[in-house]
Amino acid sequence: MTARLGLLAAAVTVLTGGLSTTADASPAAATLQYGSQGWGVKCVQEAVNDWAWRTGRGLPLSVDGGFGSGTRTWVKKFQSASGVSADGVVGRQTGNSVLDNLQGDSTWRHDCYDYVPSTHG
Repeated sequence: MTARLGLLAAAVTVLTGGLSTTADASPAAATLQYGSQGWGVKCVQEAVNDWAWRTGRGLPLSVDGGFGSGTRTWVKKFQSASGVSADGVVGRQTGNSVLDNLQGDSTWRHDCYDYVPSTHG
């Protein structure tokens, strides 16, 4: 019995070890733009895909963490629909929209706070 509990505890640790424990946005998150790479770009791509899916545009982006021309094009469309300047750069205003857009997807939203610039705190 003790061995099973130990294995269960180890499995829970492994499964939850990669999750962020903070729910606060990072004011120091870098602006994301053409050429950016990493988790923040994945967050933006997921948010744009969520928005595009809900508005009948399908899933236009691969969630690969690379901010290329396709991501820039779709970020501009997302920005226009969100009422922010459509410059293809994800700063704090667009970041707010990205995080707000991920409300229905709590895992993505929670994990994106540290990587997307915003004024959320």
